[in-house]
Formats: sequence, structure tokens, C-alpha cells
Amino acid sequence: MKKVFAEIGLGNGSFLSTEYEEDGKEFRIAKFVLPERNRNVYLRFWFGKTVYVFSLRDGFEITKKDAKKIKLLFGVSGESR
Repeated sequence: MKKVFAEIGLGNGSFLSTEYEEDGKEFRIAKFVLPERNRNVYLRFWFGKTVYVFSLRDGFEITKKDAKKIKLLFGVSGESR
């Protein structure tokens, strides 16, 4: 199963996008495709190197990244074949 992150918002290059992760590889398409199962809804705010995530499943998380970006995204994550 590959991980799927369907997102709406600013900062990914297109307003609607979907990221797929499988075997350590990632790729993104400019289209909103919902995952088939294990769905989670989240709001992600990335400012500088700090990422704030408000998730229905995991609650609130703060992480650090190497890249500096500004993003504001609403997303649905899960798995697909």
C-alpha cells in the first residue's frame, strides 16, 4: 500500500495536489485524489523550518524541517493500492 496525502491550499505549487509515498519515493500530482482507506483529516501550517499539524487522529504536532517554506494546507491522508 502506498501512503496518499490529498491537499488543498497554498504552498505546494498548485491549489489542489496529491502526494504519493511508496518504498521511500515521493511524487506529487496537481490533482485532488482521496485515499482509499485509513483516512485522517489534518490542517498543516509550515512557517520557516517549523511545521504545525492539527490532526483528527494524532492531535497537535510540531516538527522541524531542513527547508524554509510557507504553506497553509488542509489535507486528507490514508492509503491506496
